[in-house]
Amino acid sequence: MKVFKKAKKTRGLQWQIFSRFFILLIVLLFIMGLSQYFSMREYLCRSKGQGLQDKFHNIDFKVLSQMEKVDKSNDVLENITNNLVDRATNAIVIDKSGDVVYKVEKKEEEPLASDESELKIIKEKEKRKFTFGNPNLSTNEYKALLRESGNLEKDYRLMKTDDGTLLLVVWRKIGDMKQPSGLIQLCTPINDVGEILERQLSIYIGGAFCILILGGILGSTIFKQTLVPLHNMTNTVEQIDVKELHTRIPEDNGMREIDRLSHSFNNMLERIEISFEQEQYIKEKMRQFVSDASHELRTPLTSIHGFVEILLRGAAKNEQQLNLALNSILLESDRLTKLVNDLLMLSKLDQNIKVEMNNEDLKIVVEEIYPQLQVLSGDRSLNLNLAKDLTVSINRNQIKQVIYNLTQNAVLHTDKQNGKISISSYIEKVNGEDFAVLKIADNGTGIEKEHLSKIYDRFFRSDTHRSREQGGYGLGLSIVRGIIDSHNGKIEVESEVGVGSTFSVYLKLV
Repeated sequence: MKVFKKAKKTRGLQWQIFSRFFILLIVLLFIMGLSQYFSMREYLCRSKGQGLQDKFHNIDFKVLSQMEKVDKSNDVLENITNNLVDRATNAIVIDKSGDVVYKVEKKEEEPLASDESELKIIKEKEKRKFTFGNPNLSTNEYKALLRESGNLEKDYRLMKTDDGTLLLVVWRKIGDMKQPSGLIQLCTPINDVGEILERQLSIYIGGAFCILILGGILGSTIFKQTLVPLHNMTNTVEQIDVKELHTRIPEDNGMREIDRLSHSFNNMLERIEISFEQEQYIKEKMRQFVSDASHELRTPLTSIHGFVEILLRGAAKNEQQLNLALNSILLESDRLTKLVNDLLMLSKLDQNIKVEMNNEDLKIVVEEIYPQLQVLSGDRSLNLNLAKDLTVSINRNQIKQVIYNLTQNAVLHTDKQNGKISISSYIEKVNGEDFAVLKIADNGTGIEKEHLSKIYDRFFRSDTHRSREQGGYGLGLSIVRGIIDSHNGKIEVESEVGVGSTFSVYLKLV
């Protein structure tokens, strides 16, 4: 049983469709055969019944309708009944009590034949065809027929005799229709109807068998051709690997369902291709990140190690060399600490760790960090232009770090003497909502257009030499972007080479 179920599951779509089509064809042919059999049987029986009813049209209805007495002494009724009987028709006369008065059967004539053997064969055939008895209903059934309205022209019944002969029986009332004095019953064998039905059934079965064979051949061919686009699609998909993700499946196959499937596959392949490219990009960025992080960590560690070796070799005895070495070690350890802290901050931002948010006045937050920004700016011009009452839901320390990092970025790219940095804030309506905008602008070197999409990448430096000289690691803007994202805000940048850059931070007003 398990093997059968497994085999059933592994059958192809073409087999599934074909088998269901074939079963449906068999069911339809069976239903059509049954309906044809019973409708033809009904038609033949009604034709036979109509033939018997037509015999009544040959008698004088006026005489028949005026008969008030039905018994064996009624010669007129007997003559009428004898005229209704022939080789294939027998008659019975029933009185109004439902009792049989008498039966009339046609005597067989001797058939003509050239010899006795032939005569015997003909007699046997005639006997089987025309020898039958008169079927009797019960008295109650006859009484029920007498009580029915009308002349019983459309009533007939199929009955079997004791010897198995199937007879068709009809009736006609004697006397007044409402109060009949009796019935005339005619019956005829309809075994030939069965023979006709058998022949028709044999023909139909043979035709149905041919239709099944033809339907199976044509159905298999048609279904196979219909599923060609699906097979082609399968072959195409099977050939697609990592190097062939750009391959697409034709979407114009002439079949809506197949076209939709092709379109869905192409969309999936496009998403896979984009995801793979992003994965490759992320892997490359991670490799670059690890390489850069290792390099940045190694640089201060190497310096510290070098100064320690110098001290071990005797420099510690010289006060001037000792101070130089210790100050250098302190500077490098500070740089190392800042780098580690920045990496920890990025790790927390990546983990989406919830931080405490409070309603803060943006102007007050900027003014609190202003002294640090002045020290960071040195001789550069640092101007504030802050709007009042800009209340936003923020983490005060993280927003301070955003301001510090953006200002530090401006310091790294502006001239020490002629550099200008401005910090401003105002309200701007975006999509019907009010946002507080914190803008930090400088007149520095600017950022090339091809670098604008990369400035938030970790360890990215648009000017590597300048950044390293001034102690930058390329993590500041990455941290800024992470903090702003965690505040459900956004950051935009406008820059022109040789003119300067402007960073705009959008935070929703409370």
